[in-house]
Amino acid sequence: MELVRNFTQLNKHNADIAGGKGASLGEMTQAGIPVPPGFVVLSNAFERFIQETNLFEEIDGTLDAVNHNEVHTAEAASEKIKGLILSREMPKDIQIEIESSFSKLNTKYVAVRSSATAEDGKDHAWAGQLDSYLNITSVNLLDKVKHCWASLFTPRAIFYRYEKGLHNTKISVAVVVQKMVDSEISGIAFSVHPVTEDRNQLIIEAGFGLGEAIVSGQITPDSYVVEKEPRRILDINVGTQTEALYKNPEGGNTWKNVSEPKASSQVLTEEQILELSEMILNIERHYGFPCDIEWAYEGGRFYIVQSRPITTLKVVENDYVAKENPVEESKKVESLDISNLIRLFQFNGHMPYVYSDRFVNSYKDLDGVAIGDSSFWISYMTDEKRRIAMKGGLDLYSHISTYEKLKKDYKFVFNKGVELKDKIINSKNLDAKDIRAFFDTCTEYGVLYRLTEFFYTDLAFEKKEDCQEIVENFKTFEELKLDGRKKLNEMLLIPNSIFEQVIVKIASDRCIDHSDIFHYSMAEIVDIINGKYVAKDVIDSRKVSYIIYSKNNEIFSVIGSKAKIIMDDLYLRTHSSKELKGQTASKGFVRGKAKVIKVGISNYGNLSEVVDSMEMGQVLVAETTEPSIISACKKASAIVTNQGGMMSHAAIVAREMKIPCVVGTGNATELINDGDMIEVDADRGIVKIIN
Repeated sequence: MELVRNFTQLNKHNADIAGGKGASLGEMTQAGIPVPPGFVVLSNAFERFIQETNLFEEIDGTLDAVNHNEVHTAEAASEKIKGLILSREMPKDIQIEIESSFSKLNTKYVAVRSSATAEDGKDHAWAGQLDSYLNITSVNLLDKVKHCWASLFTPRAIFYRYEKGLHNTKISVAVVVQKMVDSEISGIAFSVHPVTEDRNQLIIEAGFGLGEAIVSGQITPDSYVVEKEPRRILDINVGTQTEALYKNPEGGNTWKNVSEPKASSQVLTEEQILELSEMILNIERHYGFPCDIEWAYEGGRFYIVQSRPITTLKVVENDYVAKENPVEESKKVESLDISNLIRLFQFNGHMPYVYSDRFVNSYKDLDGVAIGDSSFWISYMTDEKRRIAMKGGLDLYSHISTYEKLKKDYKFVFNKGVELKDKIINSKNLDAKDIRAFFDTCTEYGVLYRLTEFFYTDLAFEKKEDCQEIVENFKTFEELKLDGRKKLNEMLLIPNSIFEQVIVKIASDRCIDHSDIFHYSMAEIVDIINGKYVAKDVIDSRKVSYIIYSKNNEIFSVIGSKAKIIMDDLYLRTHSSKELKGQTASKGFVRGKAKVIKVGISNYGNLSEVVDSMEMGQVLVAETTEPSIISACKKASAIVTNQGGMMSHAAIVAREMKIPCVVGTGNATELINDGDMIEVDADRGIVKIIN
């Protein structure tokens, strides 16, 4: 088992074994940023220690007994666990590895810092929750490593777990051992101004002595505001520092008085401010997001001792997010005319925002609308655009070349998406251009697939007898449609789809909670690579409800309670009729028990169980049918769908199986309950609920 790694052997992808702090120091070392040398005692060592000392069950049992509403229970648990860890002897092979790595640093003093495997991410910074020790020598090195392990269980760290919802998450701890810089000057920096949030400004704080004095708030440092483009110093505030923290030659730190005129003098020269600014910007460019940086200055040289994401910034709203200004937002709401919308598709369960954004981008020129609530997802297009699409489809499908071209385009775009996905997944440094190209490819596939939907194909189907080419190639089209749907699922819809894999990769790389990143738009996910994040309150509102719509080839969004204004009206209008009427896709008459299958992202994992529970001869009632529920189609005596047309998957399958099929009823899955006795009169396109 690997126990120790040098900074040169670590990068940002190693947070699981080196913790956030250790992985960041390794990443910066690899990138050529001046970081004092060091190594990390990996989390494997801590876990080995806990295992060999038989502490696992005792620690878990003690933590389980904590009531986070009662302070004394956390304090008691902390004392017990820390006592257990500090009283046990460290395994000999771990001791040898640590001492050997220390000797290679060729230094007398090191900093020993805890590095939790769940720390320094954008949502869980763990700042100040775990312990650090400065100016440690070989005499007390092993003891301080154990103290760092024990600090995973301080009362404040235990409470932090509950506060951040991490109490059921496995958290381990690594320990950073780093050569001490005998700082003449030190400080912190933010690559984006943390107060004004001006992304074209950075701020530096500087003081004499060790940086711990600034981090702990024990001195008032100088502060310098620097404009990034053009590069210039905008503001200098000089503090008065009467004492400074310095390294004690005998170990530990000591406070010393700072006399005048030094106490009131400017800590960094303008030349040094600009030099450090360039280093800060290099770090921000490397990571691709705003950074909180700790730095030190010794012997005429700057060193970076820590860097982590800034966790408090809000994103600058773009066109995808409805503005907070009520007047501006109300104009957007009024610009969506719900009276002429035709329902397209519906899915059961909540659809994450990014999927709707992808959908509306593919339907942008058709004035697409996507509505997401906590329990359902519905999409629409305008009646006017549907009529235009119908006429366009008649022309499109009257030529033999359409089928061959679609077949080639499907394959080309799908393969391009796979290729870009592989490049992004295997990339050590994410490129915004690659991610943008990937999303463009997903949108392009959506545009291709929509050409096979009922609002392009139904008129052509009705007129097929007038066009010999359509008749001859109809079977080819059916195969193309089924293959296109299967690849659509693989690329965009099913769990672990190509689309999902890329988003999860970006979330993991940028330390964003997976449940949050799926509520960004595609454009906003690209912006993440450039250091822009969406405000948490916006993300939370999208999780509840949203409406995304296109108008004049632009995309707009309304979220939260304001989305309900449109949503409630649409829902009432589409559910007001109790009569189920649709289109005849395959003639016939059947009476039988309904099997209602609602397909959505939220239930895709157990879909096969639902399909298996269907009995032979039941009437399949679904939003639409697709390859994933083909076995249900084969059991059905008839098929009824909410959406679709003459050339939908359900229609094709029903005609092939010679069973009745009514498509495009709009709301069959809401009005018909599982087990209802229903009558399907596909000759007239009518479905009745008997009881």
